[in-house]
Amino acid sequence: MTPRITSLTATDFRSLRGTVTVPMDSPVVLIHGRNGAGKTSLLTAMELGLTGNLASLSRLDPLFREHLVHKEAVSKKAAVSIGVHGLGVDFPAGHFDIHGHKFAGRPALDPDLTKHFSERCYLAQSTLTRLLEFYEDKAANGTALTRFVKELLGLDALDALIDGLYDAGDVRRLRGHAVSFWDMREQLPSLDDELSRLARELTAAEGQAAQLTQTAEQRLVPHWPELASLSAQAMLDLLKDQSQEPELQRLTQLRRELNDTVSQSQRVASTIAAEQREAVETAASAADAALRGWLDTSGKRMTELFGVLGGYFSDLPSPIQNRPEYARGYAHRAITTEVTRCQQVQGKDQAAQKQVSTLQTDRQGLTTRLEEIDKQIVQHSREAGQLAQALSTLVPHVHTEECPVCSRDFGEISSSPLLGHLTARIASLNQSAGLLSALSQERANTVNAVAARDREIGVAQAQILTAEVRAEYVQRLATLETSLQVLSALEAEAKAGETLFGQAANAAQALASARAGDQQSAAIRNSAVRYATLLSMDSISANEPLQAALQRFLAEVTARLARLTEKESARRDGEAALRELLLKQQNIEDIKARQLERRTARRGLHEAKEAGERAMGQARELLKLAQVERSRVVGQVFNDSLNAAWRDLFVRLAPDEPFIPAFALPQVTKGDVEAKLETHYRDGSKGGNPRAMLSAGNLNTAALTLFLALHLSVKPQLPWLIIDDPVQSMDEVHISQFAALLRTLSKQHGRQVIIAVHEKPLFDYLCLELSPAFEGDRLITVELGRTANGDSVANTLVRDWKQDLAIAA
Repeated sequence: MTPRITSLTATDFRSLRGTVTVPMDSPVVLIHGRNGAGKTSLLTAMELGLTGNLASLSRLDPLFREHLVHKEAVSKKAAVSIGVHGLGVDFPAGHFDIHGHKFAGRPALDPDLTKHFSERCYLAQSTLTRLLEFYEDKAANGTALTRFVKELLGLDALDALIDGLYDAGDVRRLRGHAVSFWDMREQLPSLDDELSRLARELTAAEGQAAQLTQTAEQRLVPHWPELASLSAQAMLDLLKDQSQEPELQRLTQLRRELNDTVSQSQRVASTIAAEQREAVETAASAADAALRGWLDTSGKRMTELFGVLGGYFSDLPSPIQNRPEYARGYAHRAITTEVTRCQQVQGKDQAAQKQVSTLQTDRQGLTTRLEEIDKQIVQHSREAGQLAQALSTLVPHVHTEECPVCSRDFGEISSSPLLGHLTARIASLNQSAGLLSALSQERANTVNAVAARDREIGVAQAQILTAEVRAEYVQRLATLETSLQVLSALEAEAKAGETLFGQAANAAQALASARAGDQQSAAIRNSAVRYATLLSMDSISANEPLQAALQRFLAEVTARLARLTEKESARRDGEAALRELLLKQQNIEDIKARQLERRTARRGLHEAKEAGERAMGQARELLKLAQVERSRVVGQVFNDSLNAAWRDLFVRLAPDEPFIPAFALPQVTKGDVEAKLETHYRDGSKGGNPRAMLSAGNLNTAALTLFLALHLSVKPQLPWLIIDDPVQSMDEVHISQFAALLRTLSKQHGRQVIIAVHEKPLFDYLCLELSPAFEGDRLITVELGRTANGDSVANTLVRDWKQDLAIAA
């Protein structure tokens, strides 16, 4: 089935105000309207629905999206829908909704067909006068002629091959593309450097291993001769059980005890006299009495208060365990924190109550407004529902006079076309439907607002405390605030109690020291006998002074510690040297393994480099062959046959013009193929660029025929020709020839032709020339205008072929 545009609907799009629906299921569609009636806007809406973009406007104004919605549109939005059949199920109808400078929807064509439509099927009015400039200007259109010539001659593959092989001609150009080959060239010198570095590291590591072996033997062999001539690992295994640490700890502990015993014996010698012990006992008794008096008064009050606070705080320290001021300060900080928390909870509860009251008042107002909207919806729904919208969806499916709903021939009950009757009925229902739609939208917004208030009320009510919890917080806060005041009043008494606890403890300690002085001297002499046994030395004699015996034992312990410390230090140094030696030996093995790996990699890189250089030679040879082949294709294919279509079309429309525009393609073997334009005089000589040789009228003719020639030169993906006011600067001869050309394209070449003109006589002439000529042929004419209130209207007339009975008779 031949692809065809079947219908177009535009609402408040550019200069089109209101909704305009135009049927287009015809080989030829002629659109007429005075300047500003909306012809260009209608074709622009067609471009948007098909491609999803407006390439014809983007060349003129980069901010065109901000002006797509009609300035007087009540809804401040626009919409475009287009129907297409014959492209398969993968190409649905195109539709776009436009809000401000944004539009959302999906086009009817895929990206490949979109490109073909923009370059080969649609010629905008603003593009026609500058078409040749767009084709030749690289910045404006990206050398469109060159891309067309390459597509026609099939040079893209050869150009891609030549471009891809260009870097193979010089190794310096491979840095950015053949990264692997360049990396191989750079890795070989670095591998050589690394092998030299590894050789130096191996020599240094072997020297350090020999030095570590010598150090370990010097430290260990004097103490353990059996370790001589063993391996490093064997030495470590034997040294595991040679640690002197337990004996060192025993002797160190024994020396500490001896030092303590010497100190005790010296203190006992200076113990206070017996007459002073009585004064110490009196002071201890007085301190104890003062402490008991505080415990019976201030201590009792603090204990009772802390008993009450225990119901709120489970981790309070005791106020009568030596530090009453610390306990009072700890409780004061805990109560202050809890009071602050309770006040914050009460504040949140009061704020939540106020918020619930405010939200309930707001919800009552919204409910009243919702009832008023429901009354208005019931009133307007009697006048019109969604019938207008349902009828609008039927327009793209009306292709004949058969009703798509009841399958009845509409011609049996009316002489007017079914599509025209349906369009008129839609227009009559639009006003009531629009008002009902606005009320429905407002009702939905109000319902959403009521639901939002209900959610907010629920959240706020969840934060309100129950009466029981609120009363509990009031009682808790009162109790804590009273306790806080009592604790502040007890600060001085707590500090005094802490002072009394310290004085009593000091007096008790002094008394205990005085009483134990006489007993310590005898105990110290008895313990000296134990030291002699532990050290296997002569015991203390009856005539040997205590201080002399203790100093003798202490000197022996110090000498033994010195010998063991030296031996343990030698063991630790030796073990450290042996472990470092093992690591160094492992390092030597790793260096040897890396050397072997790098030598293997170096051989592989040399082989890969040689293979890459062979591949580069083959690529250079292939590059030469590709350049020769491209030169042969250009010389064989690009000849007068490419210019034949353009020449025939141009001469047909401008038979008196002596200069004929044509393509000029240079014969090159290197570099890109670039298509240029020139003119040929009728005697065969060459002229300049068409823009310099042709008049304004013939220059437009050249641009128009170039567009048609490009359309006809390749197999059409979309058999459509859509041209906006193509007869600018044409005289009667040009117009007559152009009408015949359009008739040929439509009737013989199967193109769907859509033409927009603004001159009424020309429109009538084209209607006559392009009228249906055989059975199944059709012509649709569309006359754009405006109603008294400024809304756009499209008067559509569908002309089917009818047999001339007079001639048939």
